[in-house]
Amino acid sequence: MRSRFSRSTLRTSALLAAVGVLALGGPTAPAVAQTTVGPPRLDESKRAGNSLDGFPYPQKQACMQGNPGNSVIEEKPWSQRVLGYERAHEQGLTGAGKTVAVIDTGVNPHPRLKNLRSGGNSVLQDGGPGAGTKDCDGHGTIVAGMIAASPDPTNQTGFVGIAPDSAILSIRQNSSLFVEDETNQTIGNTRTMAQAINIAVASGADVINISQSSCQPISRAENPLDDGNQELQTAVKQAYDAGVVVVAAAGNVGGQCQKNPAGSPTTAVLPAWFDKYVLTVASVNEQGAPSEFTVPGPWVDVAAPGENLIALDPGHNGKGLASQIAHGQDGQMGPIEGTSFAAPYVSGLAVLIKQKFEEEGKHLDAGQIMDRIKETALHPGGAGGRNDIVGYGTVDPAAALGNIVPAEWGKTNPPQPQKKLGADVLPQKDYPALIIALGGAGAGIAAIVFTAFLTNAVRNVRARTRGER
Repeated sequence: MRSRFSRSTLRTSALLAAVGVLALGGPTAPAVAQTTVGPPRLDESKRAGNSLDGFPYPQKQACMQGNPGNSVIEEKPWSQRVLGYERAHEQGLTGAGKTVAVIDTGVNPHPRLKNLRSGGNSVLQDGGPGAGTKDCDGHGTIVAGMIAASPDPTNQTGFVGIAPDSAILSIRQNSSLFVEDETNQTIGNTRTMAQAINIAVASGADVINISQSSCQPISRAENPLDDGNQELQTAVKQAYDAGVVVVAAAGNVGGQCQKNPAGSPTTAVLPAWFDKYVLTVASVNEQGAPSEFTVPGPWVDVAAPGENLIALDPGHNGKGLASQIAHGQDGQMGPIEGTSFAAPYVSGLAVLIKQKFEEEGKHLDAGQIMDRIKETALHPGGAGGRNDIVGYGTVDPAAALGNIVPAEWGKTNPPQPQKKLGADVLPQKDYPALIIALGGAGAGIAAIVFTAFLTNAVRNVRARTRGER
């Protein structure tokens, strides 16, 4: 039901008028990591298509290219310091043996994505088996790096993904750079998203990350005759029932994604709209405040860092890191931000939770993992410890990976907190009992005094008797 993407720099994607429109939650492509000398030019020979896996679609702009220079960012990203997930790595929780399906624009190979495989292409049946590992937009590559970037082997940078040993299954299902001939709309819709989810579940994914969204009027989202939306709802439910956690971006304000008024949403965001089966993620900034671009709604569950981020260089042949990317045809540099890039932190956390409990011989279903992440988040003010902007608050990996959370207290004895008496619960004086106690104490004292007096009198009498003799 919900998802959002970055600010005005985001590109809105749409497909068939009868099917839900999709948008990417993050920077638009093409872009060059770190530095650029101008926007990349599109080879005229490719304007008719065939520039990517035989796509029969015209290409609007050239694909994102990696930075040819050395892009070394030494410090750890603020998001990494705040979430503190490296403590989980020290305990052996790195996502090993687990798979995250990234349903996005594809993922480019990168030296620090050690376990990347293609899940194909849900946009076209003939996209080719390697379609998932080609990313013209760069969007999916950024998402994948947030989840599974391995540590820098040279120790020159502190950046690392939240689940660095997890595998990435990349399924390409939309792009902002390719358009349909007849409609001139960018490719990807709710139907192709549903198909991608089905591919991910059939391929054995443990977690599915969807950093894309379809913003629609509430009336349309509730329409049972919308085939694309119905297929999407069925897909996320089947994933949930299969134990697969589906994580989606809350979406960014812009295009058809409008900021909902508090308590009265007018715009639905899919797949977040199907809230029971989807864990929806909003964005917060370095101060912990909600990002201005994040789309609120009653379906928002938690939040994670989504501004001024560091990522793997997302361009073709990228090898380093990026802190900014070039947006649009003019190549203007801008920060890496969006709910698209907050969501993968939560996807990675879901993988770590799954790994931890399976290694302990316990099985948590999708709902239990989602509840654990929500219950342990840093709750904001609001009824029930949540609001429509950040849900239950910013995720807390250390708490979520703990042995017991409030939702499980009925099954395992919870830790007993120390109780402090307030002024209104101080014990009251019991005057009858006090009188009895004091009376008893007085009688005891009197008995002691009398005994001492009697003893002394007997001694005096005996002394006089001895003297008379």
